[in-house]
Amino acid sequence: MKKRFFLILLSVLLLTSPIISEAKYIKEEDLWRYDLEKAILFALNPQNLSSISNLAIKLKGSDIKESAWNILKWEEENIEYDIEKAELLPSLIRIYSTGRIEVVQGEENVFQLPSETISKGKGICGDYALLTAGLLLKMDYQPVYILDIEFENDPIKHVVTGIVVNGWLFILDQHPPVMDAGTFYKYWLKHEGKIIKDITLYEIGYEEDIVVKKYGVDKEVFMGLDYDFSTRDLEAISGYLMVKIKDNFKNLVIDPQIASLDKLAYLPRGYTQGKIYSFQFPEFLDYYNPIFHFQFIDYLYGEILDDKNILENIKNFKYFFVRAEALQEDLVIILNLAK
Repeated sequence: MKKRFFLILLSVLLLTSPIISEAKYIKEEDLWRYDLEKAILFALNPQNLSSISNLAIKLKGSDIKESAWNILKWEEENIEYDIEKAELLPSLIRIYSTGRIEVVQGEENVFQLPSETISKGKGICGDYALLTAGLLLKMDYQPVYILDIEFENDPIKHVVTGIVVNGWLFILDQHPPVMDAGTFYKYWLKHEGKIIKDITLYEIGYEEDIVVKKYGVDKEVFMGLDYDFSTRDLEAISGYLMVKIKDNFKNLVIDPQIASLDKLAYLPRGYTQGKIYSFQFPEFLDYYNPIFHFQFIDYLYGEILDDKNILENIKNFKYFFVRAEALQEDLVIILNLAK
């Protein structure tokens, strides 16, 4: 009886004793895999960007605005957000006085080279940020910025790329649109329920070698970089959309007489047929900044003509007019056609 009790007790002890995993130690040259500042210095040095030259050439536009938008479009279409990696514990490193470096947790949660993100076709925020910054640097735009963002109500940080255009800080975060800093702040608060607390900004450029400068960002200044949409912007959007449509459809003539066709019960005299299309773009008024006006126009044009039915119908009419309206934070585009 005693022997049986001993065997049972032993089995319980074996089942309940904690499993102690073997610590992982890394070399100093591999520390960049776990530390953002070191990852920037290593991943964005010229030698490690040589393999993305062809993609940078392909995506480079006429200026930094077009190039930045092209990069985000390409990333949206070609890089998948790595949900499994995002669910891993964040990496935690312990450096001993002896110089030994131990990975305490998050051994698999490592930064990727831009070329690795491209070849894998997936990554998380830090990988996107390094890829975006790397492509911009390879296009000879500098300085570029990487922002390390902490939240008040979430221990997980977020990493994005930034550029400065005409004195405005814009955020590039995995997919279009480009957002000014104030819009980015509001986006995280509204859609993710997260309040940005601290922002560390890394300024990256080249002299003889890569140069990285580190700054703290005043949150109030960051939030204040937020464009106020106005009725003039509505007029500019409708006007430029009409020019773009007219340039691409030689059969069409801009006709102010059908500007309010969608509000009429009958066709005005002199017209035999009419067609009305309406498009609503959620939160566009918040995203819009006139510095990226032409990129937003191209986006709207592409969305409107993405429908094959509209594309075919538009070829069968002679007159058209585009009107832009604000509906709270949404943009509404009305396309009136007649013949």
